Amino acid sequence: MQLQFFAPAARDSDNIAANPSRLVNCYPEPIVAGGRAQYAIKSVLGLQPFSALPGVFTRALSEVDGKLFAVAGEVLQEIAADGGYLSHGAIADDENTTIAGNNGDVTVVANGDYYLWDGVSLTNPTPGAFSDFGSHDYIGNYTVLTELNGRRFQWSDIADASDLPGLNFSTADGRDDNLIRPFAINGVLYLFKETSHEVWYLTGGAGAAAFERQAGGVVDVGLKSHNLITRLPGAAFFVGDDNRAHIVAGALQPISIPPVETAIKDCQPQACFTYEDEGHTFCVITFRDCPAWVYDLATGEWHERAEGVTLEAWSATCSAKFRGEWYCGRSDAQLFRFAKIGTDDNQPLIREATSKTLYQDGQRFNVGQIELFPRQGFQSATLELEISRDGGLTWTPPKTRQIGPVGNYAGRVIWRNLGQCRQITARVRFSEAQRFTTGYSGSSRNFLYSAIEWLFRPTIVWFAPKFVTCAAECHVVPEVSSSLSIRTTSVHPSWVR
Repeated sequence: MQLQFFAPAARDSDNIAANPSRLVNCYPEPIVAGGRAQYAIKSVLGLQPFSALPGVFTRALSEVDGKLFAVAGEVLQEIAADGGYLSHGAIADDENTTIAGNNGDVTVVANGDYYLWDGVSLTNPTPGAFSDFGSHDYIGNYTVLTELNGRRFQWSDIADASDLPGLNFSTADGRDDNLIRPFAINGVLYLFKETSHEVWYLTGGAGAAAFERQAGGVVDVGLKSHNLITRLPGAAFFVGDDNRAHIVAGALQPISIPPVETAIKDCQPQACFTYEDEGHTFCVITFRDCPAWVYDLATGEWHERAEGVTLEAWSATCSAKFRGEWYCGRSDAQLFRFAKIGTDDNQPLIREATSKTLYQDGQRFNVGQIELFPRQGFQSATLELEISRDGGLTWTPPKTRQIGPVGNYAGRVIWRNLGQCRQITARVRFSEAQRFTTGYSGSSRNFLYSAIEWLFRPTIVWFAPKFVTCAAECHVVPEVSSSLSIRTTSVHPSWVR
């Protein structure tokens, strides 16, 4: 009998019992053919304290001209490589703050105002076509600014963010909705609005003729809110006004799954940002009321990111890459470095994986044992196993087993006599400060996505999959002999590797 013990995240808060499979603070990674197994379940990167900025609220974080800047505690801060900081002046507090650059200058838009740091002083350049600014971005030596609660946008003189000529403006009037945020993607200007977005290009002309809208460049999907968009290599990831997550890279492609769309609708999405780890680019949607959902660009799979022992909402608000490493800001103005550690801000990083539910046509069966095969002998740690017999709605108290000690490479981790049931769901939790990696194999390279075959026999049945550093077997004695074949398929975005 094959079961996806660590299955793709599919737990929908609207109907948990339908499919309780869940990955929290861990994600699947394919293994090169010829290895011991086909997939590994890896721990997400932990958060290492980096810089404690004064005040509260990290509103924006960005690398500009090889330097790291943050707007936190109503101040523009320049962050040094050792976590020290220099304050460059006051910025009005606004959750919709943006930072950009232009030939060495640092520009900020917050609370309707436009700021420029030129390396010496922080000033408010003289407005051009309008004076209430909503957001901004940099493209092709221009700083582009949108009108707050309006449809106009203006741009600076070329390579001079301090000069806003009064005639350098246009109107995004393809639809009768207001602008929210400009976004440069592959040298093309996307103007995200409330219920639509428009695509403009650089004409090569100067002054008022610098930008023109593309033919057919009006798309009826808007941006849900200002902070729900983030930059990717050659693309952008955003949450649309249709409550779906999208990738835009020329064409628009929705990528969200029903559990993500339920969270977007019910849990107050706060921000989108990205970070990377060993070839994986992670697109994050944080929420006020539930764990973040994270999309892995490399695999096309989703997982969840949470903090604290009770897996609460992730409080990260923004991210930036600086000198080859990724950093994030938190709502309390603290900055962290993403690192290969098993803690978040010196607190345990709980890794949790929940299986799909194993059924046998409503017949009762006995679960003789579940055995995990972790990477033994390299650490001493504790694993917890919980069992649900109602589709993941309620769980047994955790049963703990030890990994290790160091040097015991042939140790076993077994839970025996797990009782009788009509359905069973297993949940494994790891809360030690070490990095956590486990894995599994399947009947094909596309085990996560392809057919799942359930073979019932009257004697011993195996609980698959096997793992790279951690495997599981479940000995089941069914009361009746039956046979069932289930096949599932999944269509993946064409750009997913």
